[in-house]
Amino acid sequence: MAGNQRENARKAKKRNKEAKIQRIIWAAIILVAAILVVMKIVEVDFNSIKDKYIDKNGDVNVSDNVEMSVYPYELDSSGGVKMMYQGDMLNILTDTSCTVIDPKDAQPLNTFNHGYANPVVKCADNYFVTYDQGGTRLRLDNLKKNEYKDTTEEPVLCADVSQSGDVIYATSSKDSKSCIYVLSPSMKVVMKHEVNTGYVVAVAIDSTGKRCAYATVNTKNAKFITTLYTINVGDEGERASFEYPGVNVLDLKYSSGDLYFVGDNCVYTVTSQKKQHEAFKAGTSNTVCFCYTKDGELLYVYSDYSSANENHLVNISTTGRARKKIELSKRPKYISSVANEICVLFGDGIKVFSLTSGDDKGSFKCDDSVSCAYKLSSRVYVVKGRQLDVIEE
Repeated sequence: MAGNQRENARKAKKRNKEAKIQRIIWAAIILVAAILVVMKIVEVDFNSIKDKYIDKNGDVNVSDNVEMSVYPYELDSSGGVKMMYQGDMLNILTDTSCTVIDPKDAQPLNTFNHGYANPVVKCADNYFVTYDQGGTRLRLDNLKKNEYKDTTEEPVLCADVSQSGDVIYATSSKDSKSCIYVLSPSMKVVMKHEVNTGYVVAVAIDSTGKRCAYATVNTKNAKFITTLYTINVGDEGERASFEYPGVNVLDLKYSSGDLYFVGDNCVYTVTSQKKQHEAFKAGTSNTVCFCYTKDGELLYVYSDYSSANENHLVNISTTGRARKKIELSKRPKYISSVANEICVLFGDGIKVFSLTSGDDKGSFKCDDSVSCAYKLSSRVYVVKGRQLDVIEE
């Protein structure tokens, strides 16, 4: 009898366990069915959501989600307007203010009235330095807030900023012709370098804040000469120097640890702070305009002589190699590059080219009032007068 009771209890326990398993299975089936019904009703397409925000090149699609009703966006002034693309934002400088704007909704992330007589901005990644050229004030900001403001003893001649927030600037000097300083993001002076060989007209600092370059102007044997110097933070003297007679320097810029020197009639590069490479020898080109790609390479537009209608666009590597020549039948006003495209502004319109192949990718209509342009996804952001506006295809 006892044996039968144990057997019946075992069977009952087994039936209860099987019933519990069935309830769990049915609950799971009902849950999955409910999810499928909901997805069918709302027709969720996760690939379409992804495609809305990511373009075919893998870049974030800023433009397709733009709130178009906010454009045109009114600026506070039409004087001295310059626009720069920085960290997916637009940094706009006028003669009275500097504003970082989110292009999707034209909302300012960081804005201030600088009060400078001759404002200049230099950008690198998340940081930008704004200074009063010929005045005694400069400031370091990131995309959202101010890091510091500084007042110098002597007038600021030029400045630059690294991706890590280090600022290099040159001033006039009572004890020498010029003096160069490098400040850490906390305003610590990590380098002070007196310059006696000429007046500094351009400076540059690499992404790490360790490598620096500066260009001076002077006369030698009654001839005007620009001299380029490279120096590392912590060194007592320069690493190398290069002379360019009769050349006006337009820009110095580091790409990683290598340096571009852009003159009014030439382009040179310097690798390892010592080795010079000749892309266009002094006097062999007429510089029209230029910009840098997202990877830091130089895009250079030049003509064979100053009044030529025919212009040439080339991509110049840090070793001085010019490649992917694109022929332009008209003289451009401005050039920019975001992602894998080149945006070329002319007096009567905008042309877009592939950065990799040089192929024509389309055009946009505009008039001569547009002073600068950046293409973000399917739209072009332009400055015309005192407005930031959007041009669609």
